[in-house]
Amino acid sequence: MTQELTRKRTTLPSRTRLLVARASWYRLALAVVLLLSAFLNLLWLPSEGYANIYYAATVKNMLAGWSNFFFVSFDAGFVTVDKPPLGLWLQAASAYLFGFHGWALLLPQALAGVLSVALIYYLVRRTFGPVAGLLSALALAVTPISVVVQRNNVMDALLILLLLLAAWAFIVAAERGSLKWLLLGAAIVGLGFNVKMLQAFLVLPAFYLLYLLAARTTWRRLWHLAAATLVLLVVSLSWAVAVDLIPAEERPYVGSSPDDSVLGLVLGYNGFDRLLGISSGSGGESIPAGAPGGPRGGAMELGDPGLFRLLNGRLAGQASWFLPLAAVGLLAASRQLRPRLPLDQLHAGLVLWGTWFITVAAYLSVAAGGHRYYTVMLAPAVAALVGIGTTALWKDYRSPGWRGWMLPLA
Repeated sequence: MTQELTRKRTTLPSRTRLLVARASWYRLALAVVLLLSAFLNLLWLPSEGYANIYYAATVKNMLAGWSNFFFVSFDAGFVTVDKPPLGLWLQAASAYLFGFHGWALLLPQALAGVLSVALIYYLVRRTFGPVAGLLSALALAVTPISVVVQRNNVMDALLILLLLLAAWAFIVAAERGSLKWLLLGAAIVGLGFNVKMLQAFLVLPAFYLLYLLAARTTWRRLWHLAAATLVLLVVSLSWAVAVDLIPAEERPYVGSSPDDSVLGLVLGYNGFDRLLGISSGSGGESIPAGAPGGPRGGAMELGDPGLFRLLNGRLAGQASWFLPLAAVGLLAASRQLRPRLPLDQLHAGLVLWGTWFITVAAYLSVAAGGHRYYTVMLAPAVAALVGIGTTALWKDYRSPGWRGWMLPLA
């Protein structure tokens, strides 16, 4: 008995020291990944100039007066820019604080990128462990298209940060069956809508399915989702409705819209026009890509629509280089778990990141219009699945059988 007690006294401190050492190593590794992200996003940032001159000129106009600021006006308040206000408001605030410099316009996106890396580490670690979290953070930090948009004044980096915050809220809402957290997540997605409009809604299938299958509540989950949808619509359309209710002669023309309305812009130029590869003329007519007055870039920039579009030469080097590893890792992690409703945290995580990945990949594969930097919407889900999948594949690799070959092949 005395020997057994002595062995326990010596074993417990050893295990404690091991856990402390591991925790310290994880914190150090996370700090290195965050420094790498900051290095890639901020190094020689002034050399990028004003990046997108269209948005830079918009911010310059916004600083001229509150009316221009509210309407995100371009061309001395005559016409609005073709985007909602929130991302440009943040750029204008940065330019107001630091002066109208190119780096001041890019700084909010660069900082948002570093925060996104930290956040995806937290989201993956809390469910799948610190190693998976670190791998996910590293994958997001070095994804080329992520670095590109984080060193630019397009607003996608801010959108990604908001969607990751919304994912956090939806995860907690599902774990607790909490309506308050669910409404918070819906409101954050609504803020994302006010950064890049319908692009923010691409993640809704993942968020709603997560809550539907994993929420620790009864049939009330349907009512919860209905209330969340109401909050989502109110927050999303608040600025659009406010602008459209102002008489046309008292505000700038809504740029790129067919009918001088923000709702027309949402559904037209920034909505179905992107999916179908057309442009709406001033008379409401549809102009295909390539025709005079039609959209530029479009399918020509993304490549021909199809199952393997994301692996073509235009896109593979931007956001798709981890796609095979993410897909195989998702299958490996799913095979190692047995689902049971309501889903536990591990299955809920796979549903969230897997549905996000599949939904965005499907849209980008069929959309007839768009730009290459839209593929940044894939980056968080792919990065999360890289971390989750690699740890699952490593477990198979260390076990006997043919599945051990999946990791080196992937």
